[in-house]
This record gives sequence, C-alpha cells and structure tokens, in this order.
Amino acid sequence: MYNHDQLLTLAAICDSGSFDGAASAMHISSSAVSQRITALERAVGAALLQRTRPVVPTKSGQTLLRLARQIELLTVDADVELRGGSAKANGDAPVRFSLAINADSVSTWFRSVMKRIAVDRRILLDLHIEDQDHTDALLREGAVMAAVTTSKTAPPGCTIEPLGEMVYWPVCAPSLVRDCVAGSWDPGALPMLRFDQKDDLQHAYLRKIRAFGEPPIHYLPSNREFLTAARLGLGWGVLPEGQITRDLSDGTLVRLDPDHNVTVPLYWQRWQLQSKTLDRITDWVRDAVRPGM
Repeated sequence: MYNHDQLLTLAAICDSGSFDGAASAMHISSSAVSQRITALERAVGAALLQRTRPVVPTKSGQTLLRLARQIELLTVDADVELRGGSAKANGDAPVRFSLAINADSVSTWFRSVMKRIAVDRRILLDLHIEDQDHTDALLREGAVMAAVTTSKTAPPGCTIEPLGEMVYWPVCAPSLVRDCVAGSWDPGALPMLRFDQKDDLQHAYLRKIRAFGEPPIHYLPSNREFLTAARLGLGWGVLPEGQITRDLSDGTLVRLDPDHNVTVPLYWQRWQLQSKTLDRITDWVRDAVRPGM
C-alpha cells in the first residue's frame, strides 16, 4: 500500500510545479518533500517526476498522481457526508475539482454549470482550457478528474457518455464580404481567424466545401478576442452557434455560408469512482447540455 502523505506530496508538486512550491503549500520543509518523493520512488522502483521547470510527472508518476487525486476526492466526499453536507465545517476547504474543457464550451453551455458551482459553494473549480481534441490526454495523465472531449474512447478507469454536438458557423463582419456575391465568396481571398495551431475548425469547414487553398491567417489564442476580431472584420472564423446568436440577429456578424456548418460531437469522460462530487457535477453537465448546445 502506498503512503498517503507521500501521494499527497506528489500531487502538491505537480500542482505547484516545484518541490519548493509543494513545501510552501503543505507547510513542511523542502527536505521533507524530497524525502517523501524519494521514499515513494524507492517503493515504486521507478522515477515519478521529471526534474524540469515546471516539474512534470513521468508515466509512472501519472499513474500515482491519478491515485493521489482519487484518494483526496474520496476523503473530502467522506468528510462532507459525515458533517452533514457542509464542506466548510471546522474551517475545512471545499473540494478542488479539476476539469479539462474546450474554450468554446466554457463560453457557452458550461456557464450554467459554473452557476451551479457558485450556488453550491462546496467545490473549487480548476479548469484546464484545451482544444477538445486534446482534453482527454490530461485525463489520461491524471491531471484532471473529468474531461469534455471529442474522443470516443475512455482511458482505463474512466467512463464515457455522449453530450451531443456543438454546431459552428463560418461568420464574419459584414464589412469583410460587402463586395462579395452571396454564395460565391473565395475563402482563399479573405483573411482567416485561428485560435492556435491545434484549432482545426476553420480547416474542417474548408475541407467540407472542398476549398483547399490556404488563406492568410490571424492567430488569436483567446476566446473573447477571437470573437472581437470577427466583429471588427479582422477575418472570418468558425464560431459556436450558442455564442453568436445575438450577433447574427443584430447584424454584427453574418454567415458566410448558410448551407454549411461544422458539427463537433462532445463526450463526457470522468473517473469511474463512487464519488458524490463527481456524480453531482456530472448531473449538472447533463442538465446544461439537455436544452441543446
């Protein structure tokens, strides 16, 4: 059996990115942190951490990091249940819930989940914003407890369920296509907005309409600034339907192509644990996507 304090120390190092940061968070000395990790690595027979800046777990470390977070989550769940549902009894902090999710979900349907968390007051949210095609990697590494992802395959020890589809439309400011004839615009002639190198939504649309030229690209790795850039006419982009309803209604944005959109299926992956916290958030996520994304 693995030592509980050693596992929590491993998690603290990964959270802070350094041995000194873990020592500060746990109110122990740096040497005590090193001793605990050395002992844990000796018990496992493998290195658990890469001594980089920031410190990151090895593959063996990822396995034990996931175990550490599961123990911590179940411990807090048990404490809350024993104290009648109050996470702040005796000054205890609420449970920290880590989630990998794409920025577009945060800007649309996930807002209702955050509202539920705000009212509940028993959960501290730790969001890891990542492209939906890559969020499941954080779940596999043990960095998060759940993920909103496009992957149909759940990592070992996790469950998966479909959430539905997010619908994206190619849009831009009217000024960008003022001189274009509807339905005949040239994608290669207009500047394109792209979140980052991982963002494939615009290219997915271009492949769908069989336009294989590469337009000039603006990179804006911020959901808010991406939408602002589209409104200002900096370029065209593929944006989630739930985010642009008002802009389309008042004419701030127009659809470049009313006949084609991009649909992205999303899945909810979470640890396969009997955890009241995980169950509660899963219910909130289901409620959030039920009306449609």
